[in-house]
Amino acid sequence: MVTYGFANAFAKPLSQKFGAAELLFLRGIVTSAVLAAASIASYHYLQNWLAVIATLFLGVAGYIPVLAFMHGIKNSRLGIVVPIAGTAPLITVFLAFLFLNVQINLVQWIAIGLVIFANIAVSFDFKNWRQSSAFQLSSGIPFALIAALGWGLFYFFLVPSTKTLGPWLSALLVEVGVTLAAGFHVWLRSKKISLRDIFHRSIVGNGILTCLGTVAFTIGVRYYNLGIVAALANSTALISTLLGALLFKERLHIKEKIAVAIMILGIAIISFA
Repeated sequence: MVTYGFANAFAKPLSQKFGAAELLFLRGIVTSAVLAAASIASYHYLQNWLAVIATLFLGVAGYIPVLAFMHGIKNSRLGIVVPIAGTAPLITVFLAFLFLNVQINLVQWIAIGLVIFANIAVSFDFKNWRQSSAFQLSSGIPFALIAALGWGLFYFFLVPSTKTLGPWLSALLVEVGVTLAAGFHVWLRSKKISLRDIFHRSIVGNGILTCLGTVAFTIGVRYYNLGIVAALANSTALISTLLGALLFKERLHIKEKIAVAIMILGIAIISFA
């Protein structure tokens, strides 16, 4: 949650400077290089070539929601796009409950509901819902919804890969898949990109934060309850919204402050239930 939250917040100016696809490609190279070195002890899992191929394809498919997310934060407020994208656990938790026999007690269900409700509440004007920013294409919310759906499915299908290949190698293969897809996208657009930008300190920092978030998630789903891990990992709105207010002077209205407080409460309940 923390590392993804920081990565999301700092990705806003980077996506505006380099472009969404270009940022994902440059960041992916950094992330893949770090994970390649960290995953040496897990390379024996490469003999499971079917799982390797499936995880690579999952990474390629995972490029769609992360690209949508980048377009969203590039053109809209972090405090709007991040919370909606953070509703992805609703899909992940439901699928895990149905197909993976993941057990979630009543208190945890309530806490997950609070977190997801707070994510939604940040972005919707319940008094004037017809005029809500959700109905404006320029708001970035359509991109956030695509990211939420894509990430909800992505995190669910990542579980088998993590169980088979281990957390480090599965994280590496996913990041390689995203990087390949981003590189292909940049090539299709005939965009010129300087590989020297890989060493831009902000790119390196964003890549390391993303790397830590991905590994933390894969370790979490390997050893703990998927529903709880997915809900916590996607509660980045708390970090990103606060950073958006502090760093980018995005004003937090009273409704957003209440939603953040509810989110903190939900996270606390999940952590101690």
